[in-house]
Amino acid sequence: MQRIYSLLPLLALMLVFTGCIEEKCEELREFTGFEPVFVTADDWRASSFICGIPEPICEATSFYVYQDYLFMVEANRGLHILDNSDASNPTPITFMQVPGGQGLAVRNDILYINQYTDLVAFDLSNPELPELVGRTEDVFEPYSVFAQVLPGDQFVSDWLPTNESRVVDCQSANFGLDFFFEGGIGFARDESVLFANANSVAGADFAGQNGGSGETVGQGGSLARFTITQGNLYAVDDSRLKAFSLADPTAPVFTANIELGWGVETIFPTADKLFIGTTTGMHIYGLDDPLNPEHLSTFEHVLACDPVVVSGDLAYVTLWGGRDCGSVGDQLEIIDVSDPRNPESVQITPMSNSHGLSVAEGKLFLCSTWEGLKVFDLDDEGLLGEELSVATDINARDVIVLPHKNEAIVLGYFQEGIQQYQYTDDGQLTPTSRISVCQE
Repeated sequence: MQRIYSLLPLLALMLVFTGCIEEKCEELREFTGFEPVFVTADDWRASSFICGIPEPICEATSFYVYQDYLFMVEANRGLHILDNSDASNPTPITFMQVPGGQGLAVRNDILYINQYTDLVAFDLSNPELPELVGRTEDVFEPYSVFAQVLPGDQFVSDWLPTNESRVVDCQSANFGLDFFFEGGIGFARDESVLFANANSVAGADFAGQNGGSGETVGQGGSLARFTITQGNLYAVDDSRLKAFSLADPTAPVFTANIELGWGVETIFPTADKLFIGTTTGMHIYGLDDPLNPEHLSTFEHVLACDPVVVSGDLAYVTLWGGRDCGSVGDQLEIIDVSDPRNPESVQITPMSNSHGLSVAEGKLFLCSTWEGLKVFDLDDEGLLGEELSVATDINARDVIVLPHKNEAIVLGYFQEGIQQYQYTDDGQLTPTSRISVCQE
């Protein structure tokens, strides 16, 4: 009997704590309903890539520069091509329908873009009328950032808002999700979640205009999932690195599919390495055997979104938190990668709203969302110095810097469009033009 009495205080304590836990669970989350628009693989493969007169740009999800041309992708809709030889007066050339298109890269006048699970190639000899010259089928997973697929081989080509909504409490299995299906309707915390992965892709080749001997390669932003170097194309989805031989430029050959683990976000090339940003760390892959990349090391960091660019022996990484990226505060981390098998952090600087970035001519260009584009000095060792200037006229998401022109091209969030700048040797920014988007 004494033993039973001795347990009573413990049982009472458990009831008290249980009651406290239940009382904390009071949060409600509202979800808006969207109806998926379907298309089958047979349908989209049979469709034509219609090119026509330029159309309004409603939501640019990635951008890319090749020679004097600026490309703007609207995820799952198509590709806008502009003549940007005069950055103060960019001129639309054409709009090409590319359903499912998201990732983009250009080499020697051949444009590569995904169409859902396929990689397609276009001849850009006449940028006003790109010509389909090749297709490599079923190289991207059907359940990934490149292709949203539902049962019955139905690809999701769009989402239409409905009048339905759901309020979810913390007892629901859907409480911790940003998106869930119910009765054929997708319910999302906000519209950006529908193509959130699509909004983080971009073609890129920060290595500059030359990706290897005899190559002319374009350049894109730091939030990249496509890139070209050493005559090959590389792409990353949510969890894999994929390699394609471009030995025959019009018939890319899928050669490698390397598992990386979940949370893959960006890819950045140097002449002989690939740097892959994930939510938990930075992978470094060697390209001694270009079509079979070798894992050299992984630099781990706290859970956060992670674009990375490299200059010389230093990698520059922005880490930002939030609902989709983890709990860490914003910061810039500089990592010594001179020994790619043993990368070491050399500087961590707290930041505010840091996202896409670029390094050029001893300066760091940093997108800080609603705080705009910031330019920082880098000292002789490549470490972060003082802030030189800031432009606050765009909600900045990603940046392409063209040092041979002293130009910076900034992609804004959602319907912010693109803002172009000239910059001086001391990092001062002057706006040159704005590419606006339509109001849907």
